[in-house]
Amino acid sequence: MARRITSTEAARRWSEILDAVEHRREEFVVERHGRDVAAVAPADRAPSGATWRDVLELLETGPRPDEAFASDMRRVRRTRPSLPKDPWVRSSTPRS
Repeated sequence: MARRITSTEAARRWSEILDAVEHRREEFVVERHGRDVAAVAPADRAPSGATWRDVLELLETGPRPDEAFASDMRRVRRTRPSLPKDPWVRSSTPRS
């Protein structure tokens, strides 16, 4: 189980945290403003999420789109409004 620390604590104790990761194989989750922003774990240990091997295996063995998928996507793209040519046209900030 990863230990939760604030970004301030991580900044102040970075050397200690790296020592704990390297020597005691501890894991840390760094929070900023109450949100998880980073994980610090031993480099040879995969993060608690999926590995690339897992992702590739899912893509290979997972469900395939049905035959109507491509036509459904074309229909969806036709019904969506297009983006403006100049994204700043609708900006409330005056242009100089």
